[in-house]
Amino acid sequence: MKICNDRVVTIEYTVKDKQGNLIDSSDDSEALSFIQGKGKVFSGLEAALMEHNSGEQLSISLEPDQAYGVRNEKLVKQIPRKRFNIEGDIQPGMQFKTKKKERTMTVTVTEVTDEQVTVDANHPLAGVSIDIDLVIISVREAIEAELQSGEVQDMDEIYGKEIH
Repeated sequence: MKICNDRVVTIEYTVKDKQGNLIDSSDDSEALSFIQGKGKVFSGLEAALMEHNSGEQLSISLEPDQAYGVRNEKLVKQIPRKRFNIEGDIQPGMQFKTKKKERTMTVTVTEVTDEQVTVDANHPLAGVSIDIDLVIISVREAIEAELQSGEVQDMDEIYGKEIH
């Protein structure tokens, strides 16, 4: 079955940066299932998968705007150290959740001085081009509950409900 919008696609994958550093892999977890066209995976990945079939192996290169996003320097801010109400030292690499207009976002500390803490709200991989090696495990029609929720359902659970 060919991949098109509103079909459930299951893939096994390995994601690396252009230097060959491993970013993510399904090797130590379950395969990834998603509904094509619902924006649950990278836009560039969805575009590259269109019209392919289960069983195919693909190697895909994605630019930052198709993957984790382009770096936005406006998302780097210096905040007075006294606004951090935490005990202990603040170190580069620490992450904090913050709210901005009803939206929760994660910021990463990049620099600390006695007076200022510099935080970056960009995704840690923003600006990074990636390579994805994948195998399309399966392609199936999405059921109505999946199309309504935009989430892949556990088919064992669904079939179990039908039996009882």
